[in-house]
Amino acid sequence: MMKRICSCIPLLLLASCGLLVKQSPAEKLSGYTYIPVDPFSVTTNPEESCNNPQRLTAAESVDTANVSSQALLASLPDNAVRTTVETFFLDGSVTYGPAKISSKADSYRMTVDYINADTTNVDIWIKREAQVYATGERKAINLFMPVHDKYSEYLIGSDVYTVTSENPYSIDYQYFSLPVYVGIGLRATADINGVDSGANISGLGAIGVSAESKDLKGSLTVQTLGVNGQAIAAALPIQSELNRTTAQNAITSVASIKALLYEEGTIVQPRVVGIYLPFPGGKALINSVISEISRAKVVWKRPCVVLE
Repeated sequence: MMKRICSCIPLLLLASCGLLVKQSPAEKLSGYTYIPVDPFSVTTNPEESCNNPQRLTAAESVDTANVSSQALLASLPDNAVRTTVETFFLDGSVTYGPAKISSKADSYRMTVDYINADTTNVDIWIKREAQVYATGERKAINLFMPVHDKYSEYLIGSDVYTVTSENPYSIDYQYFSLPVYVGIGLRATADINGVDSGANISGLGAIGVSAESKDLKGSLTVQTLGVNGQAIAAALPIQSELNRTTAQNAITSVASIKALLYEEGTIVQPRVVGIYLPFPGGKALINSVISEISRAKVVWKRPCVVLE
């Protein structure tokens, strides 16, 4: 009996230590996910396998003005529908990932991207610093360290992030190869507030039904990503009010515009439409990452596709 009691003590100690570093539900939901971004331009270079006499540096770009929309679309090998929910909490924090109705949440934003894209990578280095509670000095810490709580040696809310795309040659920085999605597509965004406990925010259709029954209110936006043309503009819905009808119209317009992608008169210009976050991070870190990669210019090596 004594042996059994003694053997349990280390297990209890380990369990207690685990509780001290356990991540909060909000932190678990933030990061390791697709992040939609406002589209911005890319530097287009031919892929290494292309038979191209031009030798271009990363700062130079191929002129795609004479490349047909069909050829550009053929260079984008992946089709996907990606949904991201941002949850804005009353304390000012923001998480990305699956959403559930929470009394601590102030509002939500659901973004549904219908994208035709290729994936490239951008090298970034990130330094995370926090203030030591006892001394007040700032110290570089691991990006994957859980959020600070009352048991931590660091001050809660003192984290500061530095992001660069140029190698700083410092052990304080952690290196990541960030997946970046380059392509075209359509985006439907529902900004939701005034949410009751009975609301359903599992999808655009469900959100429209909940808005119709007054369980939530908000606005709806549909935009194109790297796609333009007279027929495209005519197919976009103009309503911004969120209800069942506008949600259905948004879904219908997305289907209509997808059918127009290969039509004459459609202008296609691949752009950065999203990133994948391979680490935990809140709004401040994500904004810093997006700002840095847009400043550094994303290079897309366009595959050479021969259309028959």
